[in-house]
Amino acid sequence: MKKLITVFLALTILTVTILFSSFTFAADPVSMTLRDGITKGYFYSETIATGATGSNVKIPPMGMDGTYITCTIHAGANTGKFQFTTSSDAAVLADTATWIDWPKGVVTGTNYDALTSQVTGLRGVSAAGEVTIEIVY
Repeated sequence: MKKLITVFLALTILTVTILFSSFTFAADPVSMTLRDGITKGYFYSETIATGATGSNVKIPPMGMDGTYITCTIHAGANTGKFQFTTSSDAAVLADTATWIDWPKGVVTGTNYDALTSQVTGLRGVSAAGEVTIEIVY
């Protein structure tokens, strides 16, 4: 009986593995790290490879206290941009959100902007060369 159960479990795991390997899943959005400072806030940083789009960063809801989200891109001699979305959390999670380029467009070097209104997600995009993004909220 033990051998039968072991064989059944092995076949079940193999079947589930085969089934899931045929699906393409959207990239998991990432959450910001809670940090302590003058007040509690959030931080996220990511290095994005040449020509790639970074992770969808799910932004926690903003309070009614006028908090800003600061987006910084470190591109050096390379170029990159931020994109934001106001699509639903479900669309961000499913990777079906509509993404909008930030007003500064593609930038070179180090550049930043502060968002003063609600967004549900942010992500960085490398236009040419490796870039690093930082988001502080």
